[in-house]
Amino acid sequence: MAYKHGNPQNRLRAAALLRQLKGQLVDVTGSTVEVVSNTAASSEAYWQLKKASGVHVYQQDGGWHADLVFKDLPEGIPTVIGTPVPSSSRAGAIESVVGLMSICAQRDNVQPPAPETALRWFRFDEHEVPIHQKLVADYAEQQRTLKVDPADIIHELEVLRTEIAGDGPVTSHTWDAADFDTRYDAVKFCHIAIALGVQQVTFDPSATSGRDMHRPAPGMH
Repeated sequence: MAYKHGNPQNRLRAAALLRQLKGQLVDVTGSTVEVVSNTAASSEAYWQLKKASGVHVYQQDGGWHADLVFKDLPEGIPTVIGTPVPSSSRAGAIESVVGLMSICAQRDNVQPPAPETALRWFRFDEHEVPIHQKLVADYAEQQRTLKVDPADIIHELEVLRTEIAGDGPVTSHTWDAADFDTRYDAVKFCHIAIALGVQQVTFDPSATSGRDMHRPAPGMH
């Protein structure tokens, strides 16, 4: 069974572990968080230890994982970051997350970029779409009035995936090869998704084919 970060008991345990581990920070001068995407690179400055709400340590898929969870971050910034690879033991996972916490603590007195000017990214399968915060704010205001279901936006992106990449995932190559209007629509729906709290969509090869191709989502003109 997949670990649930939002489970109330898990959140209580995570908050308690965070308080405990704050007393075990180490010297990480010169170290940085390992980032493997534009999304992570543009979010790193916002991952401050003072914004952390819990440390989740759990066993899953044959290894131990440790995730640092944040609260009150700007729209579009991932709120969960994990240690790079699973550990063979709980103690190893704890050691890794303490290092991660120590790096985040170095940013506590550094002012992060203004959210309204920072460039963000939406992960569309294997491709990252640049997101502009002003557009996200505009769409967020619209969705409060229209009460759009995030599932509808995910569906629209799945339809666009088929137009861009056929039966496979969206990649940088298929994105660049897609026509302008399709990419324009995809960028729009990526912004709406971010405004609704959805930060990525991931290709599922087992998903049923033969989907309803209606587009765009109701009320989003």
